[in-house]
Amino acid sequence: MEDLLHHFNDPSIMDIKMGTRTFLEVEVKNPTLRADLYQKMIKVEPDAPTQQEKEQGAITKLRYMQFRERESSTALQGFRIEAIRMTGEPPNTSLKRVKTKEEVSHFIRKFVSGHEVVIPVLYRRLKDIREKFESISFFKTHEVIGSSLLIMYDRDNNAGVWMIDFAKTIPLQDVTVNHRSPWEIGNHEDGYLFGLDRLISIFADLDEKLSNPDKSEAQEEPTTNAQPVSS
Repeated sequence: MEDLLHHFNDPSIMDIKMGTRTFLEVEVKNPTLRADLYQKMIKVEPDAPTQQEKEQGAITKLRYMQFRERESSTALQGFRIEAIRMTGEPPNTSLKRVKTKEEVSHFIRKFVSGHEVVIPVLYRRLKDIREKFESISFFKTHEVIGSSLLIMYDRDNNAGVWMIDFAKTIPLQDVTVNHRSPWEIGNHEDGYLFGLDRLISIFADLDEKLSNPDKSEAQEEPTTNAQPVSS
């Protein structure tokens, strides 16, 4: 066990939930139609149900969970920004509608605003995590569900990234996973590396712009339902 905050002075923190799936297969195998989940769906997106679902007034848990994943960047990007806490400010958890690569990049830029020097450090650390993940046989025989990457830096520009939250890291029987293939019930793919690849791609773009500022073009801030992070 390690206190990850020990070496930081009031750090800014970003929690990124990894994977294209944040629920276990056993959680969604029940085919029972549920009216409560239907109500949750239409509260978020009234036009989301199909005509059949509207007539039934109910959906399965699998349908609801997949709908929820598609509302954020989880299904599309393989990760989602769960929360951001900037130094001296309360946490911002209203980020689940941040969905596109451009929106994610925008919030990461806001997160490191004034401390852009940490971008190369975080970029290298993410690549190191991917290399270690791919080389350890443990991960080939376990699905990694609901795990997060914790990204931190402080006013002295100490910075790092760590894998956290392994409560739903489950050993598999008679199957191996590559963490990149699309999920189907029974194959236990979780999309962890699919998401990590895309997160690294975003940091690669940010690192390139930092290294070559003259080549960077001005970008418009994306439209999003999430609350902005203060600079």
